[in-house]
Amino acid sequence: MIQTMQSELFRIRKSRLFWACLVLAAFFVFALALTFYHNSVNGMLPVISLVSFTEFLFSDYSLIFPLTLFLCLYFTEDFHTGTYSITLSKGTSRVHLFFGKLLASWGGVLFFLFVCFGVAYLSILMMGASRYDIKYSFSAIGVFLLFQCLCFLGYTAFLNLLSYLLRHRIIVTITAFFMLGVLYLYLTKISTALDMDYSLYKYWVVGLSHSLQINTFGEDLIPICLTLVVYLFLPTAISLSLFLRLDLRNLERR
Repeated sequence: MIQTMQSELFRIRKSRLFWACLVLAAFFVFALALTFYHNSVNGMLPVISLVSFTEFLFSDYSLIFPLTLFLCLYFTEDFHTGTYSITLSKGTSRVHLFFGKLLASWGGVLFFLFVCFGVAYLSILMMGASRYDIKYSFSAIGVFLLFQCLCFLGYTAFLNLLSYLLRHRIIVTITAFFMLGVLYLYLTKISTALDMDYSLYKYWVVGLSHSLQINTFGEDLIPICLTLVVYLFLPTAISLSLFLRLDLRNLERR
């Protein structure tokens, strides 16, 4: 499994699409930092709060869109090229292949997030340090970012499941973005129109923090943790079950 993971990490590192999506996401978070800074200037705020900036950083799809594009194409690439049976013919077990690929994708996602977080905080600090005092809470921000990273890992596991269900890269990509659009409508339009008290985001939705605030994060900690466990392990378990039963040779003949 370690060899498979190393091979997949090498593949991610050599992927031009991965670096293109990372550059695009970094540009988006820089634009968010610039927007937050100008909002602070226009609002004549006395300080810049990194807590508020962290919440603002997850207020749209800036990180999700580029990452979704890469992951959909990455998870379906072996179906597209027909290399699964070749890899398995070399003696690699399906379990090792599955977890090697999933863990490598998680490593790539964490690297993706850390770079974007670095760009975001470095940008806002460089913009605001000369004009504002910086208000921060490392512990609160750190815990919030940790849970956001876990959300992104759960989202990665879900896209992995989607790729095993649909397998065709175009269909998987269109479906993933369609679901993001439905989710956006739910969070911004439908839930408001129906006056729903239950906020879907509080418990599992990755990348949008309209309802989740750092200062009140602890109040929902137990349901958030429980739902994250489900979000991480349920798609993984279903994906593994599907992968173990797939007739890969028959799929490649199609």
